[in-house]
Amino acid sequence: MKINHKPFNSVKTAPWRATYVLKPDMDLLRESMMDFGWMSPIVVRAHDSTIIDGTHRWVIAGEKDFQRIHGTEIPIVFVECDEIDAMLMHVRLNRARGQIFAKPFSRLLKKVILSDKYSVEDVSRILIMSPDEVDLMLAGGLLKQRKVPQHQYSRAWVPVEAPAASEIEHISLERPPNLDR
Repeated sequence: MKINHKPFNSVKTAPWRATYVLKPDMDLLRESMMDFGWMSPIVVRAHDSTIIDGTHRWVIAGEKDFQRIHGTEIPIVFVECDEIDAMLMHVRLNRARGQIFAKPFSRLLKKVILSDKYSVEDVSRILIMSPDEVDLMLAGGLLKQRKVPQHQYSRAWVPVEAPAASEIEHISLERPPNLDR
């Protein structure tokens, strides 16, 4: 691994990144970096200097207190890859850390699939995700969308989208007493 040392402002964040760190975790990372300095380099796409892994470390490296102690240069490992592989690398390097958030990850995954570079099965294998997990992310939400009229609902509830009770003879709706009356 060849580590290059470059100025802080020589790289940029990825518009597709799917990782975020909560404030207490960012504070802990900041303290660790202040105490120990750089423990691992930032991974950057060589073609356009986009950060693939290390955005939060990069943010801390831009702070005056950090630069006063550790300097203004950052350790970088450059990777030759296209944007789609950079996106997948970003997920793979970060997923085990527990920092992937559903909404931005869903957008990222959709872009990967729409690129036609990888099939859903390939992405499932590359990211070690079940087909259901990939499906869920491609659906764009944490609740998988259903075809409401065709869905078989349990007798325990009736969806809002259901026709009025008068239109369905075999369903009788019991309403709880209104405690406000």
